[in-house]
Amino acid sequence: MLKQVALIGMPNVGKTALFNKLTGSFQRVANFPGVTVEKKTGWISENGEKTIEVIDLPGLYSLDATTLDEKVTKDFLLQKDKTQHSIHFVLVLDATNLDKSLYLAFQLKKLGYPLLIALNLMDEAEKRGLKLDIKLLSQELNAVIVPTSASTGLGTQELILKIKDLLQNPDDLNLSLPQEIQKTFRSPHYINGIFKEVDELLSKVTIHPLKPDSLSEHIDQWVLHPVWGAVILIFILLLMFQTLFSWSAPLSDGIEFVFSFLGEQVSMHVSDKTFKSFLVDGVLSGVGGVLVFLPQIMILFLFIQFLEDIGYLGRAAFMMDALMRRLGLPGKAVIPLLSSHACAIPGIMATRVIDNYRERLITMMVIPLTTCSARLPVYALLIGALIPDRAVGGIEFFRLPGLVLFALYMFGFLSAMLMSLIFKKSLPQSSPSMLLMELPPYRIPKLKNLMLVMLNKGKIFLKKAGGIILIISIIIWFLVSFPQNNGESHIESSYAASIGRTFEPLFKPLGFDWRITTALIPSIGAREVVVSALSLVLSIEEGSEGFEENMSMALVNQFGAGTLLALLVWFVFAPQCISTFAVMRRETNSYLWPTVMVAYTLLLAYGMAFLARQFSSFLF
Repeated sequence: MLKQVALIGMPNVGKTALFNKLTGSFQRVANFPGVTVEKKTGWISENGEKTIEVIDLPGLYSLDATTLDEKVTKDFLLQKDKTQHSIHFVLVLDATNLDKSLYLAFQLKKLGYPLLIALNLMDEAEKRGLKLDIKLLSQELNAVIVPTSASTGLGTQELILKIKDLLQNPDDLNLSLPQEIQKTFRSPHYINGIFKEVDELLSKVTIHPLKPDSLSEHIDQWVLHPVWGAVILIFILLLMFQTLFSWSAPLSDGIEFVFSFLGEQVSMHVSDKTFKSFLVDGVLSGVGGVLVFLPQIMILFLFIQFLEDIGYLGRAAFMMDALMRRLGLPGKAVIPLLSSHACAIPGIMATRVIDNYRERLITMMVIPLTTCSARLPVYALLIGALIPDRAVGGIEFFRLPGLVLFALYMFGFLSAMLMSLIFKKSLPQSSPSMLLMELPPYRIPKLKNLMLVMLNKGKIFLKKAGGIILIISIIIWFLVSFPQNNGESHIESSYAASIGRTFEPLFKPLGFDWRITTALIPSIGAREVVVSALSLVLSIEEGSEGFEENMSMALVNQFGAGTLLALLVWFVFAPQCISTFAVMRRETNSYLWPTVMVAYTLLLAYGMAFLARQFSSFLF
């Protein structure tokens, strides 16, 4: 039977970096049963054989758990799941911040927990002059202590040996935590008592004290400054936002080129038209639609992990927390909301940086209102049809279509802020909402750790969302391609058109006829395919010379400015693509919240498009 050990500790003590050092590439990521909290599992191996399973538990500050992550770790510590075998734990402490991280050690000691402690970041502590009597510290805590450094590998082999010793002599860990003891965790007398014991212990075991981190203090004078800190934050976010587009674009284009090439090869070697269409427009289009998001997701999480490892992410959250909290969101929601302008999928996945589940849920629920890049082709087409291309105020740089596009972005973002206030009032408060974090010192990130995190996030996306997206893509292909007449399919007589005509009376108040409702059906798979669908129903060949000009003229002549304005506003609020639904279902571990998201954005899109249609006469 595979032996198990779990790593616990406060956030920012280097626990995950130590986990990566112990397990290397032998890792997988899943959710704890019944909850959305992520569980990272890896294996210590000998001669290529997995011998010890290592679980990286979410960070917690104390046994007075408030957030969902902390509650999961506390329940795991107390082994409330009776089906699991007795698991031992390695407590990871930050040697550069012992006065804080020893708090949890004292709590576990008072409960009689056998302690194996990894005194991490020891190399940094020694560089800053810290010298400890490790033997005395071990005696005082009644613990086995191994000085470690996840960045250099210091002590990791010794720690593995100590883990093996611990597992060879298992103790019965049938611990319980009575309610009366839990109540004392919040008592000021209890808290002050532990910190007093921590201070007394450190005075005994400290030979040379830790020197202040002067570098972090100097940098924080600028980073946490009320004015310059905000400027730095905006610059970093804009840099990340722009780089996300520029770095991912060639990779996404490369993926599209590969699938276009595969489609050409299939077209050359498959003679049956229906089977060819299934492979090219159904399977390859579906798989390509999944993989085209992958560069954005992986680069986004590379940036997030870089900012976290370097020590900036907590400071960014601190800077924005007061402003965002008034809107029902934490400061940590800034990065997911901004990244959602590239794609809502990585934005929703990026909400994992938010500790409080309620605030994370609110952030996920409003992310679809931000303008993702998939809407740009639709915006460009409709703005080109509605808005004349002329300079504003005689300034060539400020052209009317560009300002309208900017207004659409702002419209979506402000709507997201308004909805976050509504959700803040509507959703029940599940736990105290506060920003509690220890700002870590600035550190140089390790490339291996960044790569492991990025690859794991990519695997999660492909495994959890890819299958659903592919199935939906095939369903949409079937609706658009059938029934056939003499081996040929026409969108006007397809099942998709039949569905479009069925919903035509519902959308008539918006000015949408069956052609627009039919074009909206494949947009469930991806927003940008609306342009292709409209070109099909209007019989204009996509990619032909003068395509955009011909489409603009046809749209205005066929539907009128009022209908096109309603369609433009519809896409500001309309439910996101099925990919977003799939990822949100995965992140919430429920169909309820994705369904609520679709319902409220659908109602909002309909209502705002109706108002736009009614007031269009004042604009055109």
